[in-house]
Amino acid sequence: MLNLLRESSKKSPYRSKFPVPELGVEFNLKGLRVPIGLGKYCLILEQRFWYMLGTVAVLYFFAIETANDWFYLLAAGGVTAILLGILMPLCQILDIEAACAIPPDAVSGDRLKVRVKLSRRSAKSRFAKMFPVKWLVVRAMMVGHMQEQSVLRPITVDTIMSEAWVVAQSPPLHRGVYELESLETYSCFPFGLAWWSCSFDIKSKTAVDNPTVTVYARTSGVEGNFLWRLRASGSSALIFSATRSITAMPSSSVRSLREFVTGDSPRLIHWASSAKTGKLLVREFESEGLPAYDVLVDLTLPWASEQQFELAVSLANSLLNLGFKMGGAPELFIIPDPMDAPELLPNCLLDVPPSPPGIARWAQLLARVEAVEPKDPNFDINLPNFGADNKLALLAVRPPQEETENGAPPTPRDDLELWVLSRAFREPSTSQEKAEEWAMGQRKVIPIAAGFSDRRGLASKGPAGRILATVDKFEDIARL
Repeated sequence: MLNLLRESSKKSPYRSKFPVPELGVEFNLKGLRVPIGLGKYCLILEQRFWYMLGTVAVLYFFAIETANDWFYLLAAGGVTAILLGILMPLCQILDIEAACAIPPDAVSGDRLKVRVKLSRRSAKSRFAKMFPVKWLVVRAMMVGHMQEQSVLRPITVDTIMSEAWVVAQSPPLHRGVYELESLETYSCFPFGLAWWSCSFDIKSKTAVDNPTVTVYARTSGVEGNFLWRLRASGSSALIFSATRSITAMPSSSVRSLREFVTGDSPRLIHWASSAKTGKLLVREFESEGLPAYDVLVDLTLPWASEQQFELAVSLANSLLNLGFKMGGAPELFIIPDPMDAPELLPNCLLDVPPSPPGIARWAQLLARVEAVEPKDPNFDINLPNFGADNKLALLAVRPPQEETENGAPPTPRDDLELWVLSRAFREPSTSQEKAEEWAMGQRKVIPIAAGFSDRRGLASKGPAGRILATVDKFEDIARL
């Protein structure tokens, strides 16, 4: 799976904006590798083995030329050391079985602890205590989807009598998906001349219970004070803001008057206005409760740093969790659209597991997203269908935009802005969308092309909305 993702990333029209961090140190033995048993076992001969072999050959040559018994004795000792240096590590490797227990998920910044159980096949033998396994190296290679090195360091076990448990701990992990690529044991005891390795089947449930770990974005509790400002704006100040609340309890605040329809209570009729217009008008009240919303994250925006983007992902995840706690079902929109064809997607969105819309799917998406940019500046980025007539608020987590004079580039900032945007900010590209834009313009509604960023080369018109809050650091999310 890792190789497929790495190959597909070369064909993707996007590239990652920030370099992938390398958290671990690769355990790489350099030398001649001789695979045995369909690759399960491997003999690794490093340079010191060849130096030893050359030294023994020279001693034997001198013994032949000089007929000196001491040279014969040294050469024989060297040959014995070479044979034992190859056979004894093999005996240790053949006697060991390994099983690995990995937690299924974690949160960004956590240290992953992987427990490895090492047991001897000859544990019940009377000679097991007399000849324990010594100085074994255990390597659990767990890598991210765009990484090359393992986040887990190799572990050295000094003695194994019958069984032993060891724990491999990773550094604080970044958000993403990590997969166990191999589980191996190494031995070069006692002379360190030759290494033997054994690779275990990670697809077997008896060896590895869970080969994939998802590291989710950090989440903070949100007070939700910005929702009161969002509701206060109503549909008069912002046509596209939320006018449907989660609860349906009416308040005493009258929002507007409308014509009487079958089913309306006669108590809601506004008689004074009805007498003036000659038709029955009823009062329409504001709804109690807080407005519902959806969340938008644009991966192609000019993010200033990786820390800023990680803060944006945490803020989006916190807003989604707040929406579900309030009893709603907010949706997550991502640019570029994750529903596009695989060849049009960035690599980070290719391996999202199939699941219905909901908090579980949004968490999986936010665990994988990266700040990306098109390889071709003229590439047309596909946007998801936001639903222009949807009355739920669209909250966008964005880097700050500063207007500068004379076209100078803005100063990078690490803070974030939470915008409430129009769902109709897409530029019309089809005749149907242009007709809808004209119809909305006739009704004095914000047009479809109003907006946020022009993706087809025209001048940017800026976000069709307003700022609800500004976030400088992760701790500020709780005070939103």
